[in-house]
Amino acid sequence: MFVWLAGSDRSILDRCGQSEHIKHGGYGGLVIVPALLGWISMTYAVSTLTDSKFVYIFAGIAWAFIVLVFDRFIVSTFRKSEKIRTDVFSAVFIVRLLFSVGIGILVSHPLVILVFNDSLIQELTTMQIEGEEAINQKYEIDIQKVRGRDSLLNASLDAKTAERACKEKLLLYEMSGKDTTMFCGTTSGMKQYGPRSREIKSEISLLNEEMATLRAQNAVKLDSNAVAIAKIERTRDTKLEEFRNNYSDNYLAREIALERLESHEVGGRTVALTKWFLMLFFILVDILPVTFKALTKTGEYDRHLLQEDKMPITITNAYERHKKNETRKVYVDEIEDLRRQKIKQEIQGVNGTPFRDLLKRLEEYLG
Repeated sequence: MFVWLAGSDRSILDRCGQSEHIKHGGYGGLVIVPALLGWISMTYAVSTLTDSKFVYIFAGIAWAFIVLVFDRFIVSTFRKSEKIRTDVFSAVFIVRLLFSVGIGILVSHPLVILVFNDSLIQELTTMQIEGEEAINQKYEIDIQKVRGRDSLLNASLDAKTAERACKEKLLLYEMSGKDTTMFCGTTSGMKQYGPRSREIKSEISLLNEEMATLRAQNAVKLDSNAVAIAKIERTRDTKLEEFRNNYSDNYLAREIALERLESHEVGGRTVALTKWFLMLFFILVDILPVTFKALTKTGEYDRHLLQEDKMPITITNAYERHKKNETRKVYVDEIEDLRRQKIKQEIQGVNGTPFRDLLKRLEEYLG
């Protein structure tokens, strides 16, 4: 099986020693390793998108088969020359190496995500909390704007209430004869219920009327603001529910979480170095088959293969000569058959008399 995975010609390999069998079996083993890693990585990647075991297991098997076919093709079509230097710096090797690196990246990245799975889940939870806080903050600003209008309404009423309290205290000072000045007015300094007392009392009455009117107006506005706040809160709760229901921890979300881990001031550099180390390791695993084949010395199998590559013209000419000889022999045999048939017809067909009767008559005649 491993020899087949290496794409080696078994008829040529059977003419070689046991060491060549072991080497080419090793090539096949190196081919199957990336396929197994590809199966694990794709199964994990698709499992973040769907809960159906059938889907992500089938996707993993399909991807493993693709990786296996590609790697087997790369290894089997790479023919060694007599010098390692020629192999390493050949365009054929470089193209296959780059293709192997591409496959290695595709295989390795989901495995890197899998290694950081627990840390990514924590980061995804943090991202969800931040998303909910952003929604709350957005609608909280709108709620605070409405509440600010409530505060203005209440402030105007509080100002009237404070002014009335000041007027009432000023009236007491006026009636007691105390000479004073307050923010709402001054007293006359005369101890009597005179014109100034009546004026202050009239101002208090006017303030009571204004406060009653303001309370009625504010009540309507406050009720409207309460309705607006309730509407904003319902919209906020709906958005939060939609966010929680649609929040995904799929493969793309984990990629974003990994980028956030790398950007952290504490531990971010360690995450980045670990990620690149793992990716380079898995890429190295994928390029091992073609690299090892290029770097190993030319063996008995490779020499047989080189000899066969040099023989096509000779074999073709000999084959053509052989076919011509066969064709010529067929024509000669057919001509010979025709001659025999014609001679037989001539012998048997003289005047319609068989040859034996003619011979008998000739003997009688001569005797």
